[in-house]
Amino acid sequence: LTSTDPAMQLSSTTEIRKLLSIESSPPIQEVIDSGIVPRLVQFLSMDDNPPLQFEAAWALTNIASGTSDHTRMVIGAGAVPMCVRLLTSPNDDVREQAV
Repeated sequence: LTSTDPAMQLSSTTEIRKLLSIESSPPIQEVIDSGIVPRLVQFLSMDDNPPLQFEAAWALTNIASGTSDHTRMVIGAGAVPMCVRLLTSPNDDVREQAV
């Protein structure tokens, strides 16, 4: 996730999202503890890369769907205003995931 290469950013974010999408005991706390939530929020601002915005929004949604502490972590990282901004994205998938 720390790479400046957009392909690597997308690949890494997709892998995180897939980890967080497992049905039984997704590793939400482990992902939070790794310190990547602010980076995922940063990816929401990358208007030139809608697939990255989509994957980051999905991963953040999965994190926020955990405990109330997990939700507060996503809110505290600034995801809410970024998601509101994504509601005006020209990309249908990004808009839908931002909700």
